[in-house]
Amino acid sequence: MRRLTGARRAGGRAGDAGAAGPGSGDRALLVPLALQNFLMTYNATAMNVALSAVVRDLHTSLTGVQSAISLYGLVVAAFLITGSKLGARHGYRRTFVLGAEIFVLGTLVTAVAPSLVFLLVGWSLLQGVGVALMIPAVLSLLTHASSGASRTKAFSAVGTAGGMGAAAGPILSGVITSYASWRVSFILGAVITGTVVLLLRRARAPEPPPVCDRRFDVPGAVLSAVGCGLLVIATLLAGRYGLFEARQDFEVLGRTLLPRGGLSPVVVLAGLGLLVLVAFAGWELRVVRRGKDPVVRVSVLRDRTIRTGSAAQAMQFLVPVGALFLVPVFLQTTLGLDALWSGLVLLPTAGGLLVAASLAAKAIAGGRMRHRTAQMWSFLCMLAGCLVIGALFVPREQNALVIGLAFAPGLFLIGLGQGLATTTADLIQSVPPEREVSDVTGLSRSGSYLGSSLGVALAGAFLTTALVHSFEAETEKSSVLTARQKQLVVKTLEEQVHVTAASDSKVRAKLRSQGVTGDAADEIVRINVRAREQALTFAVAGMAVLAVGGHLVTRRLPRVRARGGRPE
Repeated sequence: MRRLTGARRAGGRAGDAGAAGPGSGDRALLVPLALQNFLMTYNATAMNVALSAVVRDLHTSLTGVQSAISLYGLVVAAFLITGSKLGARHGYRRTFVLGAEIFVLGTLVTAVAPSLVFLLVGWSLLQGVGVALMIPAVLSLLTHASSGASRTKAFSAVGTAGGMGAAAGPILSGVITSYASWRVSFILGAVITGTVVLLLRRARAPEPPPVCDRRFDVPGAVLSAVGCGLLVIATLLAGRYGLFEARQDFEVLGRTLLPRGGLSPVVVLAGLGLLVLVAFAGWELRVVRRGKDPVVRVSVLRDRTIRTGSAAQAMQFLVPVGALFLVPVFLQTTLGLDALWSGLVLLPTAGGLLVAASLAAKAIAGGRMRHRTAQMWSFLCMLAGCLVIGALFVPREQNALVIGLAFAPGLFLIGLGQGLATTTADLIQSVPPEREVSDVTGLSRSGSYLGSSLGVALAGAFLTTALVHSFEAETEKSSVLTARQKQLVVKTLEEQVHVTAASDSKVRAKLRSQGVTGDAADEIVRINVRAREQALTFAVAGMAVLAVGGHLVTRRLPRVRARGGRPE
């Protein structure tokens, strides 16, 4: 009966393939999927401006919350491939509902979290797993429900909703955090997700029949999760141990595996992660040769559009997520702004995204622009935005309104880049035949969330590494501090487990608690200001360099335009 129903659905889809626009059934499906995509991306960025409130309420550190943010992206990236395969085997609608239920559980745990551990379980783990199940279902349901220009507009609408969630996250979260609590955001998330499930149950749209007549590829799922996990964990450790040279002993169960001054665990773990992913690819090819069902057909990456488009999509998440993580850090540590003001400063990003997403979708659907052109300009806008923002991390003004207006052009440019990037999913999903849709979805979206997770982790790693080196250099050059005081400052930095950007008031309070006052305290605060500015500038410059790399990747995209199938 399932196969018969699936055949009827497939036949219905074939009959609608030439439709010029989405029908009422498509719209009924599009609304809840777009709404949930908005919520999922909002959920990922809302924490950025609530950093101070979360740190205070949970009695933790900025590094701890940064780890939670990165681990959320890690969990999503690690389980997306598996989530896509589960959708293909058991039905995407059914998988979406299961993911939504897990997501709601995670939001409720996070909303009542008394400590960082509960935040990690509720947000990073449970919500991450829920998103990993829902995202492939969103893309696959849209892929099978529409085609041609209709599909381009549908993907753009869902992508725009996601981008708006990311861009509006800071301002909405700022308002909620300032006038209520950051916990309210998660309570609202549970309510919205429940509403989405009810709307989706009422929507009638074609869906491919589930295929679960073969044994699930457990080793492949484990290898993909471990490989992605090692890459993100390696990046998270960069702030503590350094990118290449270990700043302190790397110990496991009390045993020193990598001594201070030697190779950083970042290099070792990243290398292991890449090796595991290579082993994963080899295993999946072996499974296919044996005629069994793999977690993902890595052979789809032989197609240049899929391979290059997926790499570009990952970079289109990495660069803006990293840059937009640094801006609230600057606003809250340098200017002392609260969550609301930080969110207001980030508002131009949403404007740029709306403008670019709408124009790009219409231009591509109407044949006036190629996907390749949109993706190339996406990175150029991000590059320009990072450069403009980096110049403002050395403030000449302390007035919040002036600083906010000065940031607007750079943030608007990043928003333009994000808006142009919303068309990438349509490019990738329009290429594979129906039987490979889940494979492409799993690989491309896994790369996207891996890029998002690495964006926060890399931004934090660049920031911390530059902060330590700059602080040490400024301390050595000081003519105010004595030799003993310099030695004490450097030793404290080297032994500090959580080194991160700190406000002047926090530094002065810490010094006062240790009995350091007068000229010495003033000099250390001045050093902190200088080191913080240099570190933030270095970190956003790193994001700019990655934007250049992304632009070079997009130049490998085919020059032809895809029209609901393989490139012509």
